[in-house]
Amino acid sequence: MIFKFIFKRQAKKPQKKYEQKFDMNNWMSLTKEERFEIDFKDKNEIMKKKKALLRSIREEYNKIKNKNFDKEYKK
Repeated sequence: MIFKFIFKRQAKKPQKKYEQKFDMNNWMSLTKEERFEIDFKDKNEIMKKKKALLRSIREEYNKIKNKNFDKEYKK
């Protein structure tokens, strides 16, 4: 009875789910040029997202910095 309780507890642990399921067989069936092209496009998209994020962070930082500077200058 104790073993049943232990094994049921272990079986209920949630398994990690991945957002994107990567199919290695399909990837390897592509030619080298196709894989390179897909990888290149993915890297460019990720870089564009990173640059946009950094740009928005810098803009917010400048807004905060200017507000603080205006408050100190008016005193």
